[in-house]
Amino acid sequence: MFSFAWQTIRARKGGFTAAFLALFGGAVLLTACGVLLQSGLFGGVPAQRYAAAPVVLGGDRAITVARPEKTDLSEDLTEQVPLPAALVEQVRRIPGVERAIGEVSFPATVVGKDNRVLPGADQGRTLGHGWGSAPLTPFALASGTAPRSGEVVLDAELAQRAGISAGDQVRIMVDSAPRAYRVSGIAAPAGRDRLVRQSAVFFHDDTARALSGRPDQVSAIGVFGPAPDLAKQLPPGVIVHSGLDRGEAENLDGARSRFVLMMVSGSFAGFVLMIVVFVTASTLALVLNQRRRELALLRAIAATPKQVRGLIAAETLLVSGFAALLGLAPGVFAAQWLLGMFASIGVVAEDFTLSIGPVPLLATVLLCVGAAQLASLTAARRMLKLKPTAALGEAAVEPAALGRGRLVTGWALLGVALAGACSTLFIPGPVAQVPASMSALLAIIGLGLLGPVLTSAATRIAAGLFLCSPRADRYLAAHNSTANSRRLAAAVTPLVLTIGFAVTHFYSGTTLAEATQHQARAATTADYVLTAPQGVPAEVAAAARRVPGVTAATPLVGTEVIAVDKDASEEPLSRSKAYGVDPAQLSGTLGLKAVRGALTELRGDSVALSESESSWLGKAVGDPVELYLGDRTRVTPKVVAIFADNLGYGDVLLPQDVLLPHTTDRLADSILVAAKDPSVHNGLSELAATYPGLQVQDRAQLTVATDAQQAANLWLNRVLLGVILLYVALSVVNSLVTSTLDRAGEVGLLRLLGGTRRQVRRMFRAESALVVSIAVLIGSAVPVLPLTLLSLNLTGSPIPAGPPLVYVGILAVTVLIGLCSIRLPARGLTRRA
Repeated sequence: MFSFAWQTIRARKGGFTAAFLALFGGAVLLTACGVLLQSGLFGGVPAQRYAAAPVVLGGDRAITVARPEKTDLSEDLTEQVPLPAALVEQVRRIPGVERAIGEVSFPATVVGKDNRVLPGADQGRTLGHGWGSAPLTPFALASGTAPRSGEVVLDAELAQRAGISAGDQVRIMVDSAPRAYRVSGIAAPAGRDRLVRQSAVFFHDDTARALSGRPDQVSAIGVFGPAPDLAKQLPPGVIVHSGLDRGEAENLDGARSRFVLMMVSGSFAGFVLMIVVFVTASTLALVLNQRRRELALLRAIAATPKQVRGLIAAETLLVSGFAALLGLAPGVFAAQWLLGMFASIGVVAEDFTLSIGPVPLLATVLLCVGAAQLASLTAARRMLKLKPTAALGEAAVEPAALGRGRLVTGWALLGVALAGACSTLFIPGPVAQVPASMSALLAIIGLGLLGPVLTSAATRIAAGLFLCSPRADRYLAAHNSTANSRRLAAAVTPLVLTIGFAVTHFYSGTTLAEATQHQARAATTADYVLTAPQGVPAEVAAAARRVPGVTAATPLVGTEVIAVDKDASEEPLSRSKAYGVDPAQLSGTLGLKAVRGALTELRGDSVALSESESSWLGKAVGDPVELYLGDRTRVTPKVVAIFADNLGYGDVLLPQDVLLPHTTDRLADSILVAAKDPSVHNGLSELAATYPGLQVQDRAQLTVATDAQQAANLWLNRVLLGVILLYVALSVVNSLVTSTLDRAGEVGLLRLLGGTRRQVRRMFRAESALVVSIAVLIGSAVPVLPLTLLSLNLTGSPIPAGPPLVYVGILAVTVLIGLCSIRLPARGLTRRA
């Protein structure tokens, strides 16, 4: 059977090459998704500060809720979870431990001689530590002595950029205005020139503990010496990190990068798999449709359905297996390229390391081969069911009607797509983007299944115009399109997929981003916003209130909290964006509308929730809420207010003095300032000179944390969308070229009947114009409902946000692809004698 299958492939190189290219591209994308997913599970950021410690102990950031007879659910906190300082001595007493060193880490911004802030290495951050933790890297003195009270040891790379030597003075800003310290020495990491994406400043241990704001806690504990039973002798809530995992203990970017990769690659892989199956099925159906006569002849000469099915399966296995194996290596390179793109837009750490193993490669081969087998056997099912004589008769012309199963599936998918689009009106927040995108994809697949029916109706309308024309080429194009609705649908559907998928994904992202910015700015009533690249000390708000003319100033402390509702059987955990504010300073700075209760009551053990969050948790004013703050501190504040949903300001408001101590950096995102006259700007500018790096902006320039996240997500979606569209575009070219080249016999017959080359080329031009026109109309109609309803939900306007030129560009590229993919091969056919 395989010998016969190989001979068939060699005899029909054109058709099987199209199937091979579709599967090869799918294998590349699936391999990339698999490698990224495995990297999200097992990859990480190499340790920098803790490079010398074989084992690092860190706090457990997972909040887990046990569910009887169901899988436990957990959510990870986004802040660093500290450990008690007393644990260091307990670890030292564990058998096998030679040394245990507690690490204190906090932001320490170095101010240069020109009063400008010096960033860390690679434009990263500068972190302060106690000198006693220097062996964790290890750092060794290159000059000078260890620091005493009022002294610091600078990272050699940082000192060189600052132009500072041992004995000089340096100003350092932690959580207040810069303070002067004497540089007692310069240190460098052993065996390296510098750290990656960070710089270090070492204080005296007592000074470091005081500056950290947590004198009785440590950020992590480095452990030296063989201690095989270490994990069993540690209290709950302590995680043992070793190998590549140590980087996650010192840098939250590692954990955040793994989370992003798992989420992105998981959802991306689902989209890719659906599109690969769809494109592969369309391509293989086209190939098998070209072989109708051949398969019918096999049935007519007594080949059984089982034998024909075996032949098709063998052919598909050879093509798909070879394509999948060849796509593995490019897929790994594609994963590395995607990781680099993710790092460039800031959603993963720049030094994140991929984890490459055999599981994603094996999964890719199985998925490609399985998808190809399913697609080919489904496409040939109708032919295999017919009797031999009937099969030979049907092969002469296209089947008259679609199968009942295909019709039912197609209409069902359109119904589900309609329901998904309508659901966007009732889903609050960013989650509404998911059903909008999925409904468009389901609609496209449904239209693909119903393609011959819909395109036949569309071509009858268009053909009516062409038939009225006295020109022979338009007459022939009209009759060709009407008689070959399946072939026309195979050409139209990939173009519809390109337009509908691209438009929906692009404009859903821009609409969400615009809604977030608009709602944040609408709720901000402050006249000025004070920001800094690394965060603003909370004391700046009090300093701003002392500026003449300032009426109010509140810090915005951004973080994430996890709400726990153990009575909920399905979703007992809820991760929410939270902000800490000064409730006494909200008048004139923040205009969130309280639906119930009063935001001015937000003090002490209290919390305000958005309408959607309170509905999700089933909480009303006066009810307690169980919350886990960023450092795993459990609180049960009482709900004092419920405010209208606002994408920019999250779902939870807490007093800033409650929230700030439980963040990693203990810095505010920004300071909102209300003023009564324009002269305040000069006073704020003088204040900014006291805090180097502080910027005075107006309300229109406000950037909340959600804005930056939305911008990163928007670019992330564009990168993924570009990758998918590249594959779809290549598949479109593949399908259209194959379909056109298969018409060599038809072109030859027209030439024998007296048709000139010019007439045949004009016929193809008319057909290509018809195909592209139908694709543009249907492809543009698919995103209308989901985008309109999504925009109504998020912005109140039926018109999605985003530049119209992008839509024009998508149409232009799609039209160009469609016209060239049909007309260029047609020119080649007409050159033949």
